[in-house]
Amino acid sequence: MPLPDSLKPGDVLLTRGAGWISRAICLLDGSEVSHASLALDRDTVAEAVGEGLRTVSFEQALDEHDLAVGHTLTQAPADMAPVLDVARGYLARGTSYAHQQILLLAVLCVTRRAPMPPGGRRMVRTVLDQAAAAVNSMAERGRQPMICSEFVYRCHLEAHPQPPYALSIGGDGQVDGPTLLRWARTHPALPALAPGLAGTFDPGSAESALAPLVAAYATAVGKTSTLPTVLRPPAPPVLTDPSDEELLTSMVTFGNALHRARHPQVPDGGLPPEQALDQISAMEAQPDFVTPGDLLRTTSLTEKFRRATAAKAPSKLAGIPLPGH
Repeated sequence: MPLPDSLKPGDVLLTRGAGWISRAICLLDGSEVSHASLALDRDTVAEAVGEGLRTVSFEQALDEHDLAVGHTLTQAPADMAPVLDVARGYLARGTSYAHQQILLLAVLCVTRRAPMPPGGRRMVRTVLDQAAAAVNSMAERGRQPMICSEFVYRCHLEAHPQPPYALSIGGDGQVDGPTLLRWARTHPALPALAPGLAGTFDPGSAESALAPLVAAYATAVGKTSTLPTVLRPPAPPVLTDPSDEELLTSMVTFGNALHRARHPQVPDGGLPPEQALDQISAMEAQPDFVTPGDLLRTTSLTEKFRRATAAKAPSKLAGIPLPGH
């Protein structure tokens, strides 16, 4: 299936997955999309996924996604070759990057000023533990994390670091309130904590583990309307939250996983807790930390295509509990 006639090579394709992790990203990012890719030619898009950077057909890019939004540069240049050349360069080099949505969700959980109702911290802790396991798996395979929207942003920025190619990213639409990362830095228990043990990551098991937690969170914050009918629970479970120390330990574990992925040659006995949190801060502070929602909101891009399809129910997979859960 070729690209729609309204889109051309070099345009940005933003999609929304129908699973729980995708919907949680939308909730935390205040957006209606959870994934980003780049139109490479009339029949192919390039994207960062769990296997790494790859090309797929437009039809494959929409698989298990129930919304697709195509954007083009607002000040469209006559030639998109610079952007396409950067993308093809990444693909040709076989650059060792990979993306798991749980990583983006983990950063959003602790850096966004999101409401945190009862049961919310349990969702966050599960996300952090799953994300730590995912990052460790990447590091073991010699891969570094690259968020899907970061790949799209880099292709534009590295084509030309000025408009019209470079994308201007503005505010994130956050609500008022403190972030969990800021709360963690001032907690008196933080200095004495050590990282926990991250379990084995499996995307299907992560979906199953998060299903009731995301459903309960969406209900608690009054956002069940953002879930498709097939994901709306008749009665979400009543959840108990982890202790402060348990949540802090999961944050430290995630920060250490990020450190190992960035510095695979450095022996790691575990960073001090404050430095582990610095690893999360550093990731969010990077200029190319861009979310799919950022690409949807930027005025550098203009919507040219939109298509919604029927939502699919998530796979019924049994969750594999992580150590300590």
